[in-house]
Amino acid sequence: MSKNSKIRVSKAEKLLFERVLSDVKPIENIGHVTSSGELAVKIPQRTKNTARKNMSSQTKSKPSQKPLFLNNFLPGRAPGLDRSSAIKLAKGKFTIQGKLDLHGMTQRQAHAALISFIQTAFNDRKRNLLVITGKGRPKAEGEVAGYEKREGILKSIVPKWLDEPPLRGLVLAVTTSQRGDGGAGALYVLLRKN
Repeated sequence: MSKNSKIRVSKAEKLLFERVLSDVKPIENIGHVTSSGELAVKIPQRTKNTARKNMSSQTKSKPSQKPLFLNNFLPGRAPGLDRSSAIKLAKGKFTIQGKLDLHGMTQRQAHAALISFIQTAFNDRKRNLLVITGKGRPKAEGEVAGYEKREGILKSIVPKWLDEPPLRGLVLAVTTSQRGDGGAGALYVLLRKN
């Protein structure tokens, strides 16, 4: 098909197109088309007063009680956690004050050990913890193809446990550890101040 040839549209296609577009309304104030064919859109300017209003309304709201998972974190935007502390945590640039290795435990054993460990650390005023979950096992011979790597059960469930009572109120932030501390098979846990 050449560039200049027209595409033929049947009556049924034309009716369908008109029916689909029958309730479409044009966008208001979208700007004008420039000589290059690009759409020029006007962006409303924010004044200092609107910026202050937005900031004051954000700071007046109560901080969330949920722990912050730093994998989806924008530094400096978490209640109770300043930018430098968040970056330090994510980069593993702090002294680990407690370590828990959950390798080889059942879910029940791991859950009980995690609760005990976090509560004891909180009571001892320890804040920077490392929880080793493991990465899961690689595919064993004879397993179904397509399941090259199985995610560890504890690796996926420990973050959920940290986000549920009784641990939710004690944990401020959680992130995957650096490679030297276990990488994807471990978590840095930052506890709230006691």
